[in-house]
Amino acid sequence: MKAIARLSILLLLLLLAACGSKKHAVSSSTTVPDETTITTPTAETGGQNTDESKQEQTCITARLRMELSSGGNGTTVGGMLRMKRNDVIQLSLVTFGVLEVARIEMTPDYFMVVDKMGKRYVKTPYADVPFLKKANVDFYTIQSYFWNEQGGDYPGWERKDFVSIAGKNLPTKHYITIPTSRKTIKANLTLSSLNTDSEWEKRTQLSSRYTEISVDEVISEIMKLTM
Repeated sequence: MKAIARLSILLLLLLLAACGSKKHAVSSSTTVPDETTITTPTAETGGQNTDESKQEQTCITARLRMELSSGGNGTTVGGMLRMKRNDVIQLSLVTFGVLEVARIEMTPDYFMVVDKMGKRYVKTPYADVPFLKKANVDFYTIQSYFWNEQGGDYPGWERKDFVSIAGKNLPTKHYITIPTSRKTIKANLTLSSLNTDSEWEKRTQLSSRYTEISVDEVISEIMKLTM
């Protein structure tokens, strides 16, 4: 079961690392405006953009199915994607339909990986995660991808079957190919049941049974799976 958790974490990290392959990453100091949020402030709004304020509160959730294959071997897990604009993105993977084995939580301030089976976690600024720093990836880069606010192509990443929700056209099929030094890893992500549910825990609370580990320990385990 711990092997499934490690593979799940690998898949989630590959998904995020691929965001960094975009040629023009979004700066952490820049929020990409949505074309539907440009309005003129009025006295009634006290100088505030009501559409923009509404967007700030927008939540999107979806069921997900992730398939990871490499060298003829593969695994498939389900899970959830939960997002609140400019606040948090959560990716969780579940086996047997009920057992959450891994979660990645991202906010503007930190990046957290939780191994639910091993009762371990790492929580750190983006700049302290080598592959994210190298790829120039931060919270807003990842948000711009999942909210489909950055156009253009992603090398090794194909997106299909867009649906409209919360004023956005979001891709529901993602086909990712990432070469490593020893093998090529393919990951397919499918989103379904998209909605604007806001009734979910915006910050993961971990009990004292969880042990904090270093970024280097996580990277070491990922390398064992890919090298």
